[in-house]
Amino acid sequence: MFKKSIGSVVAALAAAVLVSACGGGGGGSGSGGGGIIFDPGYQAWYDVYGFRCGTGGPSPGCNFYANGFKIGDIEDPYFNSFYALEYAKYNYVDSYGFSASYEGFAWLSPNGILYDYYGDALNDDSGTGRDLAGDVAQLEQNIVRTAADHLANKYDLEPQVAMSIATVTHDYNQIGKSRARTEADFADFSQRLYGQDLNEIKAALGESMKGNKAPVNGMVQELATTWSTTPENVKTIIKTWYGKEAGQLL
Repeated sequence: MFKKSIGSVVAALAAAVLVSACGGGGGGSGSGGGGIIFDPGYQAWYDVYGFRCGTGGPSPGCNFYANGFKIGDIEDPYFNSFYALEYAKYNYVDSYGFSASYEGFAWLSPNGILYDYYGDALNDDSGTGRDLAGDVAQLEQNIVRTAADHLANKYDLEPQVAMSIATVTHDYNQIGKSRARTEADFADFSQRLYGQDLNEIKAALGESMKGNKAPVNGMVQELATTWSTTPENVKTIIKTWYGKEAGQLL
């Protein structure tokens, strides 16, 4: 057994930034803490087929975000800057319900999710071959393409819009694999995904908390134009991604 140190991860950065703007308190994003969290999926968990399967925290087979991406080790609610890796042969049930096995160093989270040495949750269709750069690159492309297809079909978005959303969200998610996300990262994420400045988003949310929803509705209209869809569809997407808290501000 040894401890794998990854460093502190600011998983609730988005929540802290936005909630501080509104004068509220924040909680950990992985633990479902209070506030508006702009990492899609933290308000609910989904299975590999895209069906909502829980809201109390991730669990084996119920650990996908709303955007189709799967949780990584540093996003696990029980992650706390390091964890103990044990070398053993592990038997588990993958995301599709089939029996599988893995031999090597791994971390079994208290919630039952098994992560391999590279931080990948092993309840997936494959737990092998991900240590090769080429395999990883291809896998990342497949993940983004699958997520884009899911977004396009679920929300009736144009393919290029869905691909843009999937790519930006994936890029933001990948930052947390190697280091703590910063406010600058989130500002860049907001600009790329929504085409809107983070400070303007914070100000609009602050006004909405006071009962003035005009600035937020204006941003929804602009985002609908950016995403080539309707304001109603934008609101549906936001409510799905960010939960009931977002619904109260729209």
